[in-house]
Amino acid sequence: MKFRAFMFSLTLLGLAACGNDSPNTRSENSVAEAVSSTVGLPNYDSQGVVASLEGQILTLDHDGASAAGLKPGRDRFRVYADVLAEAPIAPGSRVAFAFKKTPQGLEIAELRAQPSTRTGGW
Repeated sequence: MKFRAFMFSLTLLGLAACGNDSPNTRSENSVAEAVSSTVGLPNYDSQGVVASLEGQILTLDHDGASAAGLKPGRDRFRVYADVLAEAPIAPGSRVAFAFKKTPQGLEIAELRAQPSTRTGGW
């Protein structure tokens, strides 16, 4: 019986020693710190046509931006509600836009309507 009590005590001491005695170095704001700010990143301008909008992903057929190393074509951009509130988002809409290259990908900073280039009384 004494052997069992000794083993039980030893097990409890061993479990108590497994606790985390080191201070918690992870702050509560670590999630917010992980998302880098895009305020200091440069804006690049281009124009194009809205292909689709799915959630926060806007797909554009665009003219590219040589300063950003973005070739003309179709790309997906992250876009936030504050930018969408002021912009035309229907597929086929011609737009001028400013974007940033972030570590997470391309992000729309500004979106505005472009006049239609159609002529001939359409």
